[in-house]
Amino acid sequence: MSNKLTYDITSLNVRGLREQSKRRKLFSYLKDQKLKLYFLQETYSEVNDEIIWRNEWGGKIFFSHGTKHSKGVCILIHPLVQDKIKYSFSDKFGRIVLITIVINSLMLSLCNIYAQNNQGEQLEFLQELNNCLIDKSELTTLIVGGDWNCTLSRNDKIGGKPWKATNYRNLVLTTMDILDLMDIQRERHPKLHKYSYESKVLK
Repeated sequence: MSNKLTYDITSLNVRGLREQSKRRKLFSYLKDQKLKLYFLQETYSEVNDEIIWRNEWGGKIFFSHGTKHSKGVCILIHPLVQDKIKYSFSDKFGRIVLITIVINSLMLSLCNIYAQNNQGEQLEFLQELNNCLIDKSELTTLIVGGDWNCTLSRNDKIGGKPWKATNYRNLVLTTMDILDLMDIQRERHPKLHKYSYESKVLK
């Protein structure tokens, strides 16, 4: 009988971490969650931030940098986690960061993404992401998370403009089918009404 592997991950759009007090509060909060991995989007990081942010976090951080005012993604590994990193990749646009990690002899690829709002740019991004995942990840043990700027079904949205399927949404589903990925939230909770973003008029 095989052992069940548990590896907890959370994903957050942080809307900028340039302010030191906000960044330190978030890092403290994340450590208190006692998870192993954290996917952050819209970090607004730059290359010269890496040393400071890693020192404040106390563990490994893998970046794809944006600008001081937009984009940026990173994967944080809890300081107490000592699993071996075999490979890392980041694009040049603050949209994709991918690592392959060894956990109990299992090679696991983890990819954090931040997609655009513009549908034309989304389609180009998705093609780049597909190429990245096929070329650089362990497809049989792959987890992709982040901010897709997309809802896959009517159940994922309330308020705002009426929901309708877009070309981008359809291609995301095609990608999921090709790479044998699933929407884990809907797989586990098919009827749950829970949202990753909320405002007065939109969820």
